[in-house]
Amino acid sequence: MKKQILLFSIISCLFLTKSFAQTISVGDYAETLARMNQLTGVSNDISSFCLRPVNSAFNSDGDSTLRYMAGSKNLVPAAKLFGAPVIIRLLPFSWLNDYNSKLPFGYNNGPMYPNVGYQTMATGGFYIKAGILRIQLKPELVYAQNNYFPTFAEVQGNIKSNLISNFFSTVNYIDAPERFGNSAISHAYLGQSKITIVYKDVEAGISTENMWWGPGVQNAIMMTNSAPGFLHWTFNSANPIKTGVGSFEWQVIGGTLKQSGFPGYDLAKATFVAPDLYLPKPVTERYVSGFTANWQPKWISGLYLGVSGYDYLNKDSSWSSRSALKRLLPVFVPSTRSANGVGQDFAYSAYVRQVLPQYHAELYFEYARNDQASGLTDFFLEPEHSMAYTFGAARLFELGNQQFIQTRIEVTRLQIPYTYLLRPAPTWYVHDDGDPRDGYTNEGRYLGAGIGPGSNSVIIDVSYVKKRNSFGIRFEKLTHDADLYYFANEDVAHGGAPPAGSQWFDYSSTFYTNFRYKNNFLFTVEYAAIAARNYEYLTNYNIFNNHARVEVTYFF
Repeated sequence: MKKQILLFSIISCLFLTKSFAQTISVGDYAETLARMNQLTGVSNDISSFCLRPVNSAFNSDGDSTLRYMAGSKNLVPAAKLFGAPVIIRLLPFSWLNDYNSKLPFGYNNGPMYPNVGYQTMATGGFYIKAGILRIQLKPELVYAQNNYFPTFAEVQGNIKSNLISNFFSTVNYIDAPERFGNSAISHAYLGQSKITIVYKDVEAGISTENMWWGPGVQNAIMMTNSAPGFLHWTFNSANPIKTGVGSFEWQVIGGTLKQSGFPGYDLAKATFVAPDLYLPKPVTERYVSGFTANWQPKWISGLYLGVSGYDYLNKDSSWSSRSALKRLLPVFVPSTRSANGVGQDFAYSAYVRQVLPQYHAELYFEYARNDQASGLTDFFLEPEHSMAYTFGAARLFELGNQQFIQTRIEVTRLQIPYTYLLRPAPTWYVHDDGDPRDGYTNEGRYLGAGIGPGSNSVIIDVSYVKKRNSFGIRFEKLTHDADLYYFANEDVAHGGAPPAGSQWFDYSSTFYTNFRYKNNFLFTVEYAAIAARNYEYLTNYNIFNNHARVEVTYFF
């Protein structure tokens, strides 16, 4: 009898917990509005927006609209379990339609493919809260037409240059196909789903949600939604945790990364491949572990300081023979400088975000390194070695009557600095020193910045915002894999070879709108005109591409 009373008491205490853990999915328009409300001072949300998905719809006052953009009202208001209410909400239903005329375009697309032609994704689901238990089911169904477009193998196949050997130096050590086969693709994913338990502001469980680590809006170096979500365990703060020195957020994860099942180049067009260029990859899975944490000091309002790290390695016999800690959290025990050698790949970053509500503005910067320094002296002498960074700034200019002009600039550089001429430096997301040879990817798409290895991006975004609607234009200059181009041309300056092709740039202008209709509907429409210059590094091979996207979201 005493045991039964004790068990009932424990369960009752747990079910009286009042924490929330329903999140706004990474990339949702509600997330954009929540971040904007923080800049304008409409909300009192103290989330850093450097660890996403966020719970902002439930954390702040000032914009009740965000609550039902994250989920419907409780469908069972009278239901109780052990004296505590049970909550069941319907999650928004979204139908996304995407079209590219001649070349793939865009990133931060989750489970969607680099596709030419028509592509569509549908998603929706429900959320259940019962005491400490949280269940969120939001699968994603994807269909891609996957039409033909010219790939590297076709464009460069009959040209004798250093580009070919350097191309395979990348392809052999990352699983990132240009095209996923030669026919239409359809796939069902668990998507933004999770099963967790929450006590106060701490959450633990399993999830397939996409994550975003870092302050960037268009690009983050360590973790983004440019790949399908992967199955992982998570231990994280459900809300910012307030202490005497400020608030803290964190997440620690470990999960399994899968291969795409497609070759990294077009076999039918690869007439240039010598027997020793292509190295088939073993069929295997990778284990990834990572962490991110940030601190908002109470003495400096709006300042967030954070760090992140990831480590991945093949799930082979060597991994299985490790101790439990080294299997579950290799990111915390990368041991020595050999962490980026044979067996595993390690990277880390530090970031800062400053919110300035009085100016309706923010500044942010992320610095990351893909090769461990041999010591503090080495780090301070050459802090740029194997470096990547993202810098951004935004400001909203108030026009009155809940109207703003919002401006944003963001610069991301993944191209490795020129210290590689004197000491080896790995290309970001590519592990070119033995296993693991699938790189930092999941199912063939990048877990880090969607622009891809060795690439650079400059973005300028200007929009008109009225209440919860926005209309804008975004300009981007995207430099494709500059590492590949410069590696191929190392000897040109010394007269050792003729130039190998030209730099490949994409210049894009994207016109977009997010328009709410009768509160229940959100229409997201965009059109982009893209000029690909020196496509696939072939001089004067220019292609004009059209991109269109229409997404309809229904809020219950």
